[in-house]
Amino acid sequence: MVEAQKLTFPILWDEKSKVSTAFGITHSLPEDLKQVYLGFGNDLAERNGDPAWVLPVPSRFVIDTQGIVRSVEADPDYTHRPPVEGTLAALKKVVEG
Repeated sequence: MVEAQKLTFPILWDEKSKVSTAFGITHSLPEDLKQVYLGFGNDLAERNGDPAWVLPVPSRFVIDTQGIVRSVEADPDYTHRPPVEGTLAALKKVVEG
């Protein structure tokens, strides 16, 4: 994504959901949803390299170079995504100091 979007800052690939688990924003998929995902050819265990079948709550975090979380946008309703403007404003503050 960094290359495709020509980003000048790093983004996180949360392999095995380690970070989202540490932030307390993961949830386990029930068996019926596992079957739905598998029916669409989406094996989360294989894709995530983790047999746990967990997904994070859709979230955006802006973390500065000192590791301080400067912005969080999260909503357990996966159909709701916050407007990108808030994230961009937080990024701008971090970059410009």
